[in-house]
Amino acid sequence: MHQDSYQKDCDDHTEDEGAELFEEYQEETRGHGYWRRLGGGSLTVSIMAHAVFALIAVFLILWRGSPQAVPPPEQIVPGGGGGSRGQQIALHKQHAVTHAQPARKLAVLESNILLPGASNELSHLQALTRIQPGGGFGNGGTGGTGPGDGPGLGLKRGLGLGPGDFPGFVNLPKMLRSRCMPAERLRKLKENGGNDACEAAVKKTLRWLKQKQNADGSWGETSRGGITGLALLAYLGHCETPESPAYGDTVIRGIMFLMELAAKNKAPFDGIYSEAPGTTKSTYEHGIASYAMGETYSFAKLGTRPIPDLRESFEKGVLIIINRQKSNGAWNYKDGIGYDQYGDRNDLSVTGWQYQALKAARHTGLEIPGLQGAVRKVESYLESVQTADGGFGGRSRADHYNQWNLTGAALLGLQTLGVGNTGRINKGIRFLVDDIKKEPRTWNADCYLYTWYYDTQALFQKGGEPWQAWNDQFQKEILTNQNGDGSYRVESVGAIVAAGSGAAAGDRDIYRACLCTLMLEVYYRYLKVGDRGAEGGTSNLMPIR
Repeated sequence: MHQDSYQKDCDDHTEDEGAELFEEYQEETRGHGYWRRLGGGSLTVSIMAHAVFALIAVFLILWRGSPQAVPPPEQIVPGGGGGSRGQQIALHKQHAVTHAQPARKLAVLESNILLPGASNELSHLQALTRIQPGGGFGNGGTGGTGPGDGPGLGLKRGLGLGPGDFPGFVNLPKMLRSRCMPAERLRKLKENGGNDACEAAVKKTLRWLKQKQNADGSWGETSRGGITGLALLAYLGHCETPESPAYGDTVIRGIMFLMELAAKNKAPFDGIYSEAPGTTKSTYEHGIASYAMGETYSFAKLGTRPIPDLRESFEKGVLIIINRQKSNGAWNYKDGIGYDQYGDRNDLSVTGWQYQALKAARHTGLEIPGLQGAVRKVESYLESVQTADGGFGGRSRADHYNQWNLTGAALLGLQTLGVGNTGRINKGIRFLVDDIKKEPRTWNADCYLYTWYYDTQALFQKGGEPWQAWNDQFQKEILTNQNGDGSYRVESVGAIVAAGSGAAAGDRDIYRACLCTLMLEVYYRYLKVGDRGAEGGTSNLMPIR
């Protein structure tokens, strides 16, 4: 009631009635005074009303989004293959592909890969919404920006979202950082002698491989265990994991194929990743596939997409390798039984894939019985096959298992399995470099991609002039021989084909593309020996490559 209204009312009433109206006016204006002194008004009332509605909305959202009690999926009982187990895996495969748990995303990488946040330290943070293309990790700070092209958001401890470098949000294992962070991957690529054409070639082949995947998740025709393993390694080398929007289903279908394959085999071959577990080629297939499964597990333990029985399948595969290692540290094979522990023959070529599987097992941090002893034995074996020339393998060039083909395979093992004998390694590097200079490698003459695959990694590990000399040769040959669709032209080989290529009989196109892709990923997939450092909480691991 305003003062002029009060005066009018007083004029229309008796004296006593006017007194009563005056008291009412004082009481009302006293309330208005308090309200105005508090800043009250119609705008304030509106704001308060909206605040109440907002609080109610937040409460409803939190209540509806709170975790519900959902029974865990039925786990597969570890044990023999076939029968109901195969059916259970098929059901879990469908569950894994179509009912994946939503990932807590760390960032959208250059290739739209999502890595989940599995660290307990991050449990108080909300899941991040998808970042638009170009997003990455920034430097963080209280409102920092990434040193890239786009803006960043900082939440103190480096929760920086922007095309920047890695520091912040989550501490990825060191072996995954250079392949998984776009800024770091680009830096490593250029730093180590790669270029944009190398990255473009990798991406083209990954798209081509996706088109070549079989309906059951495998790749290849006659050696599907090994070829599927190689394809998975190519994807994982570019950090294309089960969490990847572009290739997540492709990767997980390949993984499930290998798991089903191992589960179908019956004793004494149960757990072997091969459709012909008693043949000689199964030793190559199992080593390659186990290597891929080990890298898969290293990613999966950071992820949220369920892969039932992955750990059990991988551990069983590694134990097969450990238990069938020969006493001198090598591996061999024999038709009818696959792995041959007791024969007189030793096979440096097949040994290469077995030790890479053991190396992947050490990266996982799993405590697998006999793993450390097996690694020590294989190191001793590799040293024992070095020749007076400095190479590793047979001294006759007419042999499949000769030092011209397999020196790189032995060197890589000595460089990455443990400390390694520097004198032996340097002698082997000199042999390799001298041979490359005397007979430059070309696609159209004696192109043994199996040999190139190992030489690339061994010389990369060495770095310096040896790496530069090889990088100048192989990179050009690979890039100029890629087809427009991501596959590769047929290479020209001589009379002596590098040992191990028989594992890819009938699967040459995919085999060739995978080896070339793995070579082009070397710039960022592996850490050089000099870059290795102790990983917090992973002292039981071998040096990360």
